[in-house]
Amino acid sequence: MLASTAPFAQVDALINQGVSQLLANATASWQGGKPFGVVFNRTPLEGFLTDAATAERHTVAMPVADAPGIAEGSTGLLVGGQPCQVTGPVVQDASGWATFPIVFLN
Repeated sequence: MLASTAPFAQVDALINQGVSQLLANATASWQGGKPFGVVFNRTPLEGFLTDAATAERHTVAMPVADAPGIAEGSTGLLVGGQPCQVTGPVVQDASGWATFPIVFLN
């Protein structure tokens, strides 16, 4: 028999809120809703033609509860006021956080 994780849901929510407030380096909003903190990361792409073109990979880490229904292909996320599209799967871990790639639409 598996133990229930329900008693820890409030603790997880409190930890997620603290992490969002303390570690967030960008502000996002979902479908015009209330702004929330996210961890935004830019990393250079390595591979073919890196000497000829500069390319970056953008990722966002956030609690999925802040954006109900977010999924690969979604375009309702604004990061830093700029619209973006989710370009990879949004799979949350046990704490409710997910890290996924995005591309800016502007």
